[in-house]
Amino acid sequence: LYRFTSHDVQLIAADLTGTTPVTVSGSVRCTDADTTVLHYLGINTSVKGLDNAAFRRCLSLGINRQALVSGLLSGHAKAAQFPISPASPLYPAELETAFSATAFSDALAACEEKPAHPLRLLVNSENSFKVSMAQQIAASFTAAGVAMKAVSLPWEEYTAALAAKSFDLYYGEVRLTADWNLAPLLATGGRLNYGGWSDARCDQLLEAARSALDQKAALSTLCRYLQLQTPILPVCFKSVSVLYAANTVSGLSPTAAEPFYELQDITIQLRNG
Repeated sequence: LYRFTSHDVQLIAADLTGTTPVTVSGSVRCTDADTTVLHYLGINTSVKGLDNAAFRRCLSLGINRQALVSGLLSGHAKAAQFPISPASPLYPAELETAFSATAFSDALAACEEKPAHPLRLLVNSENSFKVSMAQQIAASFTAAGVAMKAVSLPWEEYTAALAAKSFDLYYGEVRLTADWNLAPLLATGGRLNYGGWSDARCDQLLEAARSALDQKAALSTLCRYLQLQTPILPVCFKSVSVLYAANTVSGLSPTAAEPFYELQDITIQLRNG
């Protein structure tokens, strides 16, 4: 970072929404690269009210994902309603539902079983971006009639609470594999399945999506079921950023692992003095 700010190097890759985000000044440009890192709300499906799929679907309708990404992550993410990146051709865009405050309100009014207590949304206090996201989500739900409070905890306390299932919801992050194997997150007994979701049909669809020859069709079927049952609430897939001094680089199309992807198409302009 020092060499970048002193112009000894002209390009760095950085996480601008991480726990220790890079801060730079001067004439700097930015190009984002997609990742498989999912931000989502996990749900304790054993809690009364949250064990009701209809209420969980209401919560999903109430998240204005694009506004959160634009306003709190400065656009360094892609809003997603499913645990597959919208950058992937496998993402089921045809299943998306546009955000509508009216639709959310109507769905809540029609939902017969709701939690009887204010909901606690846990978030790791060490990442200010996640804290802001959790606080905004909790505030918007509370304003709509679903009482919710974001509770910020240090990492060790946060992970201990997840392991003990001492939460209603939590703001989570997971790096998915490029084949979109969701079993660790959603399968019965999955090592990242902190909410205790267990559903035989979901397990079958997860296995089918992992082994199917037509992966797009299998993932679409899985996402339809996840949309119906809503065991988690996907929010977005974060990006990493490539920063470069203005007027030095053009034609960048970076990936998360390779800032100089397709180097032959990049123009680099350096001048002495």
